[in-house]
Amino acid sequence: MQKKWYLKGRALLNEIGQAYPGEEELLFWYLGQCGFAFKKEKTVYIDPVLNDITDEKGNSRRHYPAPFEPKEVRADYVLCTHGHDDHLALETVMGIAGADLGTKFIVPGEGAEILKKAGMEEERIIEASAGKTIALPGLTVFPIAAAHPEYRKTARGGDTALCYEMTMGNIRLLHMGDTYLKAQLLEDLQKLESPDLFISPINGTDYFRTAGGCIGNLSAIETARLAVMLKADMTIPDHYDMMQGNTVDPLDFVRSLRELDSAAKWHLPALGECVIYRKKRQ
Repeated sequence: MQKKWYLKGRALLNEIGQAYPGEEELLFWYLGQCGFAFKKEKTVYIDPVLNDITDEKGNSRRHYPAPFEPKEVRADYVLCTHGHDDHLALETVMGIAGADLGTKFIVPGEGAEILKKAGMEEERIIEASAGKTIALPGLTVFPIAAAHPEYRKTARGGDTALCYEMTMGNIRLLHMGDTYLKAQLLEDLQKLESPDLFISPINGTDYFRTAGGCIGNLSAIETARLAVMLKADMTIPDHYDMMQGNTVDPLDFVRSLRELDSAAKWHLPALGECVIYRKKRQ
């Protein structure tokens, strides 16, 4: 089935740029794979992939095109969870950097090395390290080490893959990036406050994808169980629709979550849909 954008191009860019969330609100847009744009006091993108990704024969691996070009993005911060090209898309990141000189880039240690090698100025790169809070105007980031598929460090001790707890205004969200579920990760997550928004991959893993070089992730049931354990207010599944050979039915997640907790809140955003999240009243 041909996937369509609810909004794309200039219409989507204008909506992001002109949006003004209320005091108890956070606005966000799904950009495919693990990519989102968030709007509160600041405009924040995470794992945007706005370029094509091709196989060894030069064929596109995307199920649908990017909604707009990197050079059109205006963002205060861009976060990337790890160095794979469907998360830290170098063409996308460098395109954004060249078009908006005020954008800062928050990446793990391995990502910082990639960006420096590509020619990005060091003062625009904020290296994220597991367990060390990054406090910025309009955004606070707490990185958590991710196992993708195992915990790894660079030669100089930097992180290779991270999950991010992000606080924007009074709203706390947890973006899992790419990771397997490990005992250490579960322990780290249970130390956090319950997220307002929980964003997590559901593509899982299997023999055939692993044999083809595709590193798996949390499964639909694992994300559903985590959402309940962490007492997330709203859960958004991701990493299930963009890349050929690495898709799953997001309704598997919905069924799992509803079986565990019929009152749990979830949303499956359309590509380019503006979702208005309102802070849960205590």
